[in-house]
Amino acid sequence: MTWFAVSANETEATKEHYLMFIAVAFDFPSGMIRLWSGIGDLIIGADTYLGAGELARVSWSKETANLTTDRKTYQLAGEQVDPALISESDIDGSFKRSVTEYFGFLTPDLRTLLATPEVNWEGEISNIKRVDGASPAIEVNAESRYIMLDQIDGWRYTHQHQQQFYAGDLGFNQVHTVDTKQVFFGGATVSPGNPRGNPLRPGGR
Repeated sequence: MTWFAVSANETEATKEHYLMFIAVAFDFPSGMIRLWSGIGDLIIGADTYLGAGELARVSWSKETANLTTDRKTYQLAGEQVDPALISESDIDGSFKRSVTEYFGFLTPDLRTLLATPEVNWEGEISNIKRVDGASPAIEVNAESRYIMLDQIDGWRYTHQHQQQFYAGDLGFNQVHTVDTKQVFFGGATVSPGNPRGNPLRPGGR
């Protein structure tokens, strides 16, 4: 099983030398902003990605075989950066809007797109910062879309909640009675949720 979705990218990655790039699409309230790590414009599909060159900085996540709720930071920094490019409405309205990061390869001779880039990371914007002064910067912080795995959704295993998903289903209509049920094991009553204190035989010995 391969990690790559496009075979041409997989083949290119096995070579000793290759030209790899990073591209990122931000879904701001004012519209999509697309940047890539090279110079000039790069066309991916029907979309144009603006070259950020040496002004762009991207944090890297630790590789793991497990699903992780990692965070990333994207930054434009340098004397040429104008923090005012990000409006107050974008700063205030970008929370939980999408960020998609791609990586791909350029042909070594023409420096054109080799194949469709791979989706490297997907997440949601958590906050945006503007830094003025001698080292101006625009910083976008984002959280992996798997952050939802660490969040409580508020749903419970109750009959009332089950009806909102599957009206008429009776699978949870007795859940509220579980705490009042008497369970017997070895001739004695078992106390739910307290296995160490459960008597395994009469007298609790």
